[in-house]
Amino acid sequence: MPFVLNDLPATAADVAAHLEAAGFTESVQLRQTLALAEEVGEFVGAVRRHAGMARRSGPFSDVEAELADVVLTAFVTAHTMGIDLRQALEDKLAVVYSRGWRETPPASAAAPSPASSAE
Repeated sequence: MPFVLNDLPATAADVAAHLEAAGFTESVQLRQTLALAEEVGEFVGAVRRHAGMARRSGPFSDVEAELADVVLTAFVTAHTMGIDLRQALEDKLAVVYSRGWRETPPASAAAPSPASSAE
């Protein structure tokens, strides 16, 4: 199946079918939940390497690839759990946008520090 970005649920269903055909049929929801946690950990590791916070460095392309893994694995996990992730995202965004936004910037961004204004 060719990848179509605007149809991630269909892509997730296809990936889930491939996993099942490969013999990954036991504890599907648990397996996918653990896979999602693993992918998030790999993403964090890639960010740390790229930021110079690990023993070895890493390119930004690793950060991009690992984040893509997180998104795809989240969609596959949602599929295995019977979650309509598009609807869940729409519902969550409605909550996020109803919260309002900070009217004033944080103090650290609002005014220069005394040390920087003395220079």
